Amino acid sequence: MRALTMTIAVGAVAGLSLTACSSSGSTGGGTGGSKNPTEALAAAVHNINSGNAEAFQLSLKPDDAMIAAMNKDSDPQSAQIAKSLFSNGGIVVKFTASSDKPLKDLKPGENPNVELDLTAGGTDFLDIRMVGGALYAKANMPQFLQLAGKSASDVNSQLSQAPADFQAPLQALMAGKWVGVSAADLKNLEQMAQNLGNSDLGSSTAPSTSAGTQMLAGIESNLMKALTQDATVTDKGSGQYEVSGKVKVIGQDVLQAITPTLSAVPGKSKADIDKLRQGLNSVPDSENVTFNVWLKSGQISELQVDLAQFLPSSQTGGGHLPVDAKFSQTAGSVSAPGDVTNVDVQKLLSSFGQGL
Repeated sequence: MRALTMTIAVGAVAGLSLTACSSSGSTGGGTGGSKNPTEALAAAVHNINSGNAEAFQLSLKPDDAMIAAMNKDSDPQSAQIAKSLFSNGGIVVKFTASSDKPLKDLKPGENPNVELDLTAGGTDFLDIRMVGGALYAKANMPQFLQLAGKSASDVNSQLSQAPADFQAPLQALMAGKWVGVSAADLKNLEQMAQNLGNSDLGSSTAPSTSAGTQMLAGIESNLMKALTQDATVTDKGSGQYEVSGKVKVIGQDVLQAITPTLSAVPGKSKADIDKLRQGLNSVPDSENVTFNVWLKSGQISELQVDLAQFLPSSQTGGGHLPVDAKFSQTAGSVSAPGDVTNVDVQKLLSSFGQGL
């Protein structure tokens, strides 16, 4: 199971990161009669974030044969959990960003409102929003506890020992309600992290807006290389494009492109990235990858890739592990939820002998 998971992870890095490349662009109109397939796809990627709102939905939906193969070495409880999560539509992550002006026109220091929603097995597990600099979160705690084999009463008895000022947010979270942290508190936390200098918390802070912009520009450049220079793009008609190339070559291009981003993720280390690189190096040179991209109304609308093609049939049971990515620039605006229980970070830290 560990070897299978590692191989899937390597495939996901290549397939999903190429997906991220596609999600960042759209064309202003048709593909243009003078463009060859590679140029048409490149044009769609280069015209970044032209709308005021954009949604990106990623689904992972293995079939029954693939689920059985993934659970081959698992205990019955783990196998049942995996089956429940991957059934009824699989695991779906939806990311939405919105602003009062085109996203591509946002200047350094201007951040869009964003929302991240996680669904698995047809059940909504987690919803996180960042609106006006404030953070909001809601979790399906009964489902999380069921997966963990825990009872609500056991957890509630432990939570009763938490500081008094944190009781209301904890109770709201356990009840599946919204909890929040104000923009001012988040800004103070960021400042405190920066003041910690080279400590673990300080080293995990997000890069500045300008640095993030430069990082994204580098990612786009390298992913474009993976899509154009190191892959073959074929126009299949009706807005469908087939992209194919060597797994190792495309994967290496993609890993190089996303390494700065992976390094900036808290908890990620050089060792994690080296493992991904080693996994790619073990892929035979003869292995190919093929996936499909669709353009609709001059915009990239969907990408599909079967990650099972990265695996030997002995590890898939003849099944499929399709990833489906959908993109839309007609998404609704992300707004702050109502009925929020806020966490008073100042009081919480004071109870632990800290302060902002």
